[in-house]
Amino acid sequence: ATSASQLPDPVLRAGVDNLPINGPDAYSLDRDFMTMRRIGVMQEYVSSEKRQLMRKRNELDAARQDMTRHTLTTNLRRDVAVAWLERYFAVKSRELLKALEAEVELQLQTLESQLRAGKATAVESPMAAAMLLQTRDRVLIADKQERLANIVLARWLGEDAKREPGAPPNIEVLPDMANPDVVTLAPPLLEHAREIEIVKTELVLAEKNKSPNWSWEFAYQQRGSDYSNMISFGVSVPLTLNTANRQDPEIAAKRAQIEQAEQLHEEMLREAQSGVSSAYAEWQSLIERRKRLADALLPVTRQRIELAMAAYRAGQSSLAPVLEARRAEVGARLQLLGLERETARLWA
Repeated sequence: ATSASQLPDPVLRAGVDNLPINGPDAYSLDRDFMTMRRIGVMQEYVSSEKRQLMRKRNELDAARQDMTRHTLTTNLRRDVAVAWLERYFAVKSRELLKALEAEVELQLQTLESQLRAGKATAVESPMAAAMLLQTRDRVLIADKQERLANIVLARWLGEDAKREPGAPPNIEVLPDMANPDVVTLAPPLLEHAREIEIVKTELVLAEKNKSPNWSWEFAYQQRGSDYSNMISFGVSVPLTLNTANRQDPEIAAKRAQIEQAEQLHEEMLREAQSGVSSAYAEWQSLIERRKRLADALLPVTRQRIELAMAAYRAGQSSLAPVLEARRAEVGARLQLLGLERETARLWA
C-alpha cells in the first residue's frame, strides 16, 4: 500500500543530439554547432488522488488476505475439534464394548461350571461364544476408528496429537444463532466483502484514468567549446482521443463486476444463513432426542437386566435372556453415544 502511493521512479536520460555522420565534421562531438551531449531526467506525474486510490486498493487487498488467513484458521480449528471428538467417542465406544466383552467372558466361565453341574443347557454355550465373537469384532471396529482419528489429528498437530486428551467440551452450549452477526461476521463473508470494496475502488480508478498521467522532462545539453551550452524542458500529456474503445469499456466491465460481486455476496449470505439455521435446528433436535432417550430408555434396559438376572439366579430362566438384556443395554448406550457424536460434530 505504501509503495502504490508513491510517484513512479524518475528516469535518467542521456544521449547525443544532431551528430554529423558525413562531411568534414562526421562523428565529431564538438565541431558542429548543433551537436550536443545531453543528460536529463524525466518524471511521470500521477495525481495524489489516484495514488491515494491505489493505496486504498492495496490496503483493502491486504485486509482481504488477512480475512483469508482468518478463514483458514477457523477451518483448522474446526477440523482439529472434529478429529479430537471422533477419537474421544471411539474410545468411549470401545470402553462400553470392552465392559460387555469382559462380562460375557465371565458368563462363559460360569457357564462351564454350570454345565458340569447340570444347571445349564448345552445350547447356551455356543450362543454366548457367538456373542463374545461379535463383541470382539465391534471392539476392533472401535479400535480402527480411534486409529483413523489419531491419524487425522496428527496431520494437524504432529507429535502433540499423542498428548493425553483433556476433558471434553460442553457440546450443549452455543452462541445465539438468531443473532445476524453470527453469519455476517463469518470470515468467508468478510473476505468477500473486501473483494467488493476492491472492485469498487478499481472502478473509481478506471474513471480517473480518463484524466491521463503527464510527464515533465529537464535536460542539460553540452556543445563544443566554441558554442553555448543549453538546457531543455518540456511536458508530455497523453491525448485520450479514443475513450469509447479504451477507458469506457474498462469502466463498464468494472461496474458489471461490482453487480456480479454484490449478487454473489447476497447468495453467499443466504446460503450461510440457511446452513447455520439448519445445523442449529438439527443440533437442538439431537440434544432433545438424546435427553428423552436417556431418560426413558436407560431405566428400562437396566430394569430388564435386573429382572433377567433375578430369574436366572432363581433357576427360572437360562443365561440367554441375561446376555440379550445386557447386549440391549450396551446397544442403547452406543445409540446415545452416536447421537452425542453427531451433536458434537454439529457443535464443532
